[in-house]
Amino acid sequence: MNSLVLNHHPLQSKVIDLSAKKRFEDLNLASITNLALNCDERLLSVLANAYDVSIDGLNEKEARRLLSKALMLKRHAGTTYAIKEALTAVFDTALVEEWFHYNGKPYFFKVKVTTTNKPFDEASYKQLEKLVYEYKNVRSVLESIELRVQSNCDKYNACVYRDTEKIKILPLRIRKRILRSINFNAFGTFISERFKSKFSLKGVC
Repeated sequence: MNSLVLNHHPLQSKVIDLSAKKRFEDLNLASITNLALNCDERLLSVLANAYDVSIDGLNEKEARRLLSKALMLKRHAGTTYAIKEALTAVFDTALVEEWFHYNGKPYFFKVKVTTTNKPFDEASYKQLEKLVYEYKNVRSVLESIELRVQSNCDKYNACVYRDTEKIKILPLRIRKRILRSINFNAFGTFISERFKSKFSLKGVC
């Protein structure tokens, strides 16, 4: 490393220059970068402050992905593209549906997120909402956020409920027979009247 201190500079400057020379010679310059995907983890907060991007609540991988898109997100802020790109930094399957996709009200939109390896909780929901409001325009209205969790488990649990009913038809049996006899008694009186008369047919032609 060449010295930048000239001969007429004070002695203190030469001492500082020698000290810096020693430190920089032992430094691995390949590790010095401001690229979010490759820089030291300790620089992430510095980059977030420089790009004016909030990474609160994000893990290291998510923070790196969001910071790597920072300049592009600023350029396209206020568009559906920016919202989707910001969301996919945290959730790979994030989708943005505008109102004309589902016959909704003008300037409304929905966000749908499906995940298989990241649980949804209150913090996740707030992070999604925060990203949407940070990159959407003032005119657009967030109608809803739909969260879906898919399981990749190859185990299946089944439950079967079986109910049967057996009906047996037996011959007809009269368990109790009640016999009732009905007697009719009739009494009648026959009255006949006989009369006798004598008459003569003489002289009758």
